[in-house]
Amino acid sequence: MHQNYLRSKIFYLFLVFISSSFLYTANAQKFSFVVLGDSQFENPASFEEIVKETELLHPDFVIHVGDMIHGYTYDINTAREQWKKFKKQISPLTMPFYPTPGNHDVTTKEIQPAYTEAWGKSKLYYSFDYKNSHFIIINAFLDQQFDTIPKAEYQWLLRDLEKSKNIKNIFISFHSPLYMNPKYDWKPLQRILTHYNIKGVFSGHYHIYDYRLENGIPYFCINSSGNMDFNNFLAGYGHGFLYATVDSDKVDYAFVSNGKVYPPDEVSSGEFKRSPAFFNQDKTINIEDPSKHPINLTTEVPVQNRSNIRRNYTLGWETKDYRWKFSPWGENISVGAGQTKYIKFSISGPEGKFSRDELPELKISAPYKTLSGLETTSTYYFHLFNPPLTYAAYTKGKININNNDDEKLWANVKGITRLFNGLTGKPDEEETNIKVLYDDKKLYLKVVGSETNTGNLSSYAYGDIPLVFADDDFELFFDTKHDQSNFYRLMVNPKGKVLCSSPKGLFSFKFEVNTYVGRNYWSAKFKIPFSQLHIKKPKKGDIWGFNVIRHRPQSKVEQSFWSPMQYYLPYQPEYFGILKFE
Repeated sequence: MHQNYLRSKIFYLFLVFISSSFLYTANAQKFSFVVLGDSQFENPASFEEIVKETELLHPDFVIHVGDMIHGYTYDINTAREQWKKFKKQISPLTMPFYPTPGNHDVTTKEIQPAYTEAWGKSKLYYSFDYKNSHFIIINAFLDQQFDTIPKAEYQWLLRDLEKSKNIKNIFISFHSPLYMNPKYDWKPLQRILTHYNIKGVFSGHYHIYDYRLENGIPYFCINSSGNMDFNNFLAGYGHGFLYATVDSDKVDYAFVSNGKVYPPDEVSSGEFKRSPAFFNQDKTINIEDPSKHPINLTTEVPVQNRSNIRRNYTLGWETKDYRWKFSPWGENISVGAGQTKYIKFSISGPEGKFSRDELPELKISAPYKTLSGLETTSTYYFHLFNPPLTYAAYTKGKININNNDDEKLWANVKGITRLFNGLTGKPDEEETNIKVLYDDKKLYLKVVGSETNTGNLSSYAYGDIPLVFADDDFELFFDTKHDQSNFYRLMVNPKGKVLCSSPKGLFSFKFEVNTYVGRNYWSAKFKIPFSQLHIKKPKKGDIWGFNVIRHRPQSKVEQSFWSPMQYYLPYQPEYFGILKFE
């Protein structure tokens, strides 16, 4: 409550300042606009708060740099529903709204028409004038040509710039910051832009904040509510929006993040590259099910300093239920550059049912000084977590993934019998069974998903990077080192189309899979060599992090999980379940 009050108070003071110093004027050459960044439904509460703040400021119009919806689907009806959802999010805005196409918005040729239905055929790339200024909206993903400006569009841009050469202020918006992309030759266009009155270039895509001046032109990369590894504006990772005021040929900018107002250069260019070494990811401490018996355990928590300087860390347990006890309750330690220290804790807690958010957590924080010398704090948490558990049974039998001759080997394997709705957490409407076997060289998995209407199964994925996760699919995740950081991901649709990745990138390991569509189910059997996972045959008692996702476009809630993670990417390996080898 106190934080919300402070946020509101700070924002109110900003509003009063803007109102008294700018908005009162009737000068025809003065106006203001807001630039929003990636949203994608990833943190809807944050985005909707930003929309409210924008409406309170009442700029003359709003520009969005793209990635407004989640997209990444072949189903135009899914895209249409997402555009309806997005328009509902921005419905509080009473001023004109100008979209910029992002990769999520026009991912496939199948859903690009949904974008033009939502915004008009002229809005794939376009320009408009407002008072003494000209605004250009570029599509860096036209017709699925990613991270580029196609020739015809590029020529249009040059003509548009030339027509506007006498205009006092020119602003450009495109989703992907091509000027930061080493694979795109930005220099020719950069030289061209110096001949015009460019007063701002706006982009997003990377889910960071970055401000830089190049040849006198300000470049902004912003993120409104897209997922980030952490949320700290001073470190280059902050949710917010850009507020611009124009007075004749003078343009001023402010960035609003978490209710606070910053000058655009408060964060040095490149801060987002340096800061991740100082900001660790959240982890979990696995505990047994507290609903079955009280918790008593001793654990060692690693405090890893990934930076190049010695750092001082403060550790402290946080809980609203003081039946939980910790020894010690906190600790102050110093950790050398590139080193890890392990702190031992004894944990005891009551028997009872606890939601994930009700379990205690260990807060770890350390001071962080930015490139510009500002002081802030890096913070992350170790959350207590009771992961689901399944088993891999050892077999000496012959597994054949191409037929059912091995059914006897699978018959008595203990497995997963249900996945859970990705939004409500309730058991999914269709059953999904997963069983795991292994021998001396390979891991085998059998996944069977009941399906009332197999005639509507989606299997559209195509191309060099097929969007299998946009189809009906089974997705498997293996954290073979159980380090809650690195994992192998593989997925398959009913027609056997595969997408996989590892810490080394897309399609960086090989496996075999066979799929089958029955009358009221579909199934997949996998054969994965341990050598492809860069690991030896597991020993009895070894554990991996493991998770399963099923995607069902027919369902109102498209994703179901074995161990729930956040609904949209990126994944959360700290919340994988456990695969134990018998």
